[in-house]
Amino acid sequence: MAMAINYVSDINPSKGSWKIIVRGDKIQASIKRSMIMTYRNLLNEGESYTSMTFGVGLNSGDYKPTSHAYKINFLNITKVEVNRDASIPLYGFSLQVMVI
Repeated sequence: MAMAINYVSDINPSKGSWKIIVRGDKIQASIKRSMIMTYRNLLNEGESYTSMTFGVGLNSGDYKPTSHAYKINFLNITKVEVNRDASIPLYGFSLQVMVI
C-alpha cells in the first residue's frame, strides 16, 4: 500500500514515517557533514521533491531559517526524488547551506 502524502505544516515527532512533497511550505532540513556528498547533486533550488524516511526534531537553537516548530533530519535511508507535479507552486522554496 502506498504511503499517504503529508503536508509540511503537519510534520511533528509523533510518528516515525512521513512522506512529503515540498515546494511551497518551508521547513529546515539538516544533513550531516558525512552525508552531504550523497545528497549534493540531488537537491537543487527551484525543484519540487518527494521525500520520505527522515527524522523529525525540534527546531531550536540560534539558527532558525524557518518559523516551523520542527525540522527534518536526513538519514542514511532518506529517499529524495524530483517531483514533476505541475500543481505544486513554483515559488516559495529556498535552499540554504550551513556547515556545522
